[in-house]
Amino acid sequence: MNNIKFYIILLAILFTGSGSTCVQKQKDSEKMKLLYVYDPLCGWCYGFGPVVEKIEKNYKGTVDVEIISGGMVMGNRIAPIGNMSEYILDAIPRLQRMTGIEFGQPYITLLKEGSYVTSSEKPSIALCVYKSFTAERAVEYGHAIQTSFYKEGKDLNQDVLYADLATSYGIDRAAFLKRMKDSVYFNQAHEEFKRAAALGVTGFPTLLLKQENGYTALTEGYATYESIEKQLQKHVKAAGTK
Repeated sequence: MNNIKFYIILLAILFTGSGSTCVQKQKDSEKMKLLYVYDPLCGWCYGFGPVVEKIEKNYKGTVDVEIISGGMVMGNRIAPIGNMSEYILDAIPRLQRMTGIEFGQPYITLLKEGSYVTSSEKPSIALCVYKSFTAERAVEYGHAIQTSFYKEGKDLNQDVLYADLATSYGIDRAAFLKRMKDSVYFNQAHEEFKRAAALGVTGFPTLLLKQENGYTALTEGYATYESIEKQLQKHVKAAGTK
């Protein structure tokens, strides 16, 4: 019972949430480094994905974004989605209103039926597999995973889902499926969970800016593009004066 309560509190926090720049190209070593800590089962990350994609597009040549998974739903938190369905259904209108993202009827049906078991592990492994092929458009791929779940109600526990998504990014389906079975990527996913924890990340989404003495949080929870851009502009100007 305590485990279920913890799981409910965790998701409650995550579903409650927090409340076009032209730039000169720089060498990779001079670019600002952003670390996007997300979880594929985080509804607010689903809403925040397009914000991070817009940052990558508008700050191309100035900012590098790395995406890792935080392992939100693991261990005792793995449970049927019905345990949280009532709360999530109540939270979805606010999340859609704030982020502009859409939750599809297939996902709503999945929530109401309630027996589907959620786990962060498989989609996190898939993201690691994707990054083993290419670092390009990794944020977009991570968001595509979420779209397949939150909009289309697809089963995130099936390897073929991730391989099919990868073909849209020019990755061979069979090769992707083969790597999904390789323990290397299982281990990489769990190392990402540990990394997120070591950085002190306790909620998702979190966007961190790498600096000389560690990381600075640009947001811990959902934030608009305008809010993030304002902070980035400040850091861009500061870097230009050094």
